[in-house]
Amino acid sequence: MRIQNRFNITKNDMEAWTSRLLSQAVFVSSQDHFREKYRLNDIVVIIDTRQKMIVTVYSENEHDDNSVHSQTNPEVKAVINDALKTMVKQKKVKTAVKVHDSLAKMIAANRRMVKPYTNYRFTDGAWDEFLAAFDEVKDCIESSLMVISEAEDKIAEG
Repeated sequence: MRIQNRFNITKNDMEAWTSRLLSQAVFVSSQDHFREKYRLNDIVVIIDTRQKMIVTVYSENEHDDNSVHSQTNPEVKAVINDALKTMVKQKKVKTAVKVHDSLAKMIAANRRMVKPYTNYRFTDGAWDEFLAAFDEVKDCIESSLMVISEAEDKIAEG
């Protein structure tokens, strides 16, 4: 959940993202309680070597945001805000396209289930397809809402 919130990673992309992160991260230091710190660019990963699991992942510059905003030139802020507004609009359109495709899958599965003379032995397969497409829609919208919300918060900050 933290990785999804902090880095806007969907459940579907989680395994590939963490795998890439761990394969490219560079060892930084050993810590207490069998933990090691790794880093890839500004992303820090803490791993429990005894249990072989990720303890936490965070951005190293996570707490530096306030000082950057207070010193940013107004012209730069205006350009950034315009770019964020454009990105929000593009994200909404891309989300709508992805949702459209997933909804088409849902409708196709739904039609197979509700048409007259449905053969019940195919119901479970169609139901599974229906739920998988629903999950795609839900994940896509949740992911997009996180990005849009963060961008709108940044715009509101000025």
